Amino acid sequence: MDEIYSPRVTAGDLEIGVVGALLDSERAEIDNLRADQWEVGYGLSERLSAELNLNAIKRPGGAYSLEEYEIELIGNFFQDNKSAVGLFIELSKEHGQKAGGVTLGSLYERQLYTHFRILTNLLVSRSFGEDDEQLEPTGSLQVAYTKSDTFQPGLEYYGAENNHLMGPAILAEFRMGSSILELQAGVAFGLTRDSDDMIYRWELGIEL
Repeated sequence: MDEIYSPRVTAGDLEIGVVGALLDSERAEIDNLRADQWEVGYGLSERLSAELNLNAIKRPGGAYSLEEYEIELIGNFFQDNKSAVGLFIELSKEHGQKAGGVTLGSLYERQLYTHFRILTNLLVSRSFGEDDEQLEPTGSLQVAYTKSDTFQPGLEYYGAENNHLMGPAILAEFRMGSSILELQAGVAFGLTRDSDDMIYRWELGIEL
């Protein structure tokens, strides 16, 4: 389960953060697996941002280890006060392996009525250098109640083949001088028999 990306881009913004998830599912191949994504991103222009990610995992009884490198690009086609549309591109490389992958898809954000915002991601991934190379479509949706600028309750959906989850989330922002501290936390529950039971997710970042 990855973060839900916004298509909005601001030139000159430097963002540093971490996104984490904990899998709590007895039917999963590895239960209690923790995954963290350490991020550094920068707004190259009003239309393009780039981000470097280091992905690490912690298996039960195992050491915390680096798993993958990623470069993410978000190209913004349009944005105003009510909506935004963008393109997402991700290139990944497994640490110490030849295997890698590419992800491509669309990002959409829309303000509904006065105090509701929807954010959707429709992505397709392809792995390389592995025996099971195939296309993997995924989708995600976030609906947030935006009356407060500080705390915003939300509902999130994450979907992949044979794995569909939904649950509540809280989004928070705190202004610290010219910087913004961003916090997110949520839990998603499996919607089908084949889905993971539960995934906890969190995000902490600062926009400089």
